[in-house]
Amino acid sequence: MNKNKILDKLADIGIVPVVRAPSLENALGAVDALARGGIPVAEITMTVPDAISVIKRLKAEHTDELTIGAGTVTNVSMCKAAIEAGAVFIVTPSVNLEIIEYCKNTGICVVGGALSPTEILAVWNVGANAVKVFPAQAVGGPGYIKAIHAPLPRIPLVPTGGVYLENVAEYLKAGALFVCAGTDLVNKNALSTGDLEAISRRAQQYIQEVKKAR
Repeated sequence: MNKNKILDKLADIGIVPVVRAPSLENALGAVDALARGGIPVAEITMTVPDAISVIKRLKAEHTDELTIGAGTVTNVSMCKAAIEAGAVFIVTPSVNLEIIEYCKNTGICVVGGALSPTEILAVWNVGANAVKVFPAQAVGGPGYIKAIHAPLPRIPLVPTGGVYLENVAEYLKAGALFVCAGTDLVNKNALSTGDLEAISRRAQQYIQEVKKAR
């Protein structure tokens, strides 16, 4: 699937769960729970122990069912390893033009991290398919996205950092293409206690909020 179709798929779902987990097994369990709850996509952060193996397992076991990306990608070597493992989209935590150029040249969907209008334009102009605005909540939340979207309506904005069930609809109405949700969706306590059904239920709630916003 080409990068434009990947981006369209993420936009259609409306939510990309950011999976940060203390182990490979926890990460796999979280992704399965999310899928059961109606969100067949996940961003596996490179902070997960043996994250590359997580991506490989998910790719091998759910080839046509899940859309798996790699997040917190901080250098080209890490980016290349994630793509080789099966990641179909890459997310950077901050401005990294080298990674964006690499993904552009290899035809991989990339969501480049940025915060200020200057950074957002720089990331977009180099070739990012969308721009991750992080940490969105710390600088104004949906109001900040709305303020950026107004003069730059052609740039797909993806807020993350402080995305909660209660503000998902606000972000989408403010102009976000989709949102990335972390601990509010993939709850650490639920992971540690093995309560994967709680994650599935939360996923269902997020899906309902997206439907309401649209």
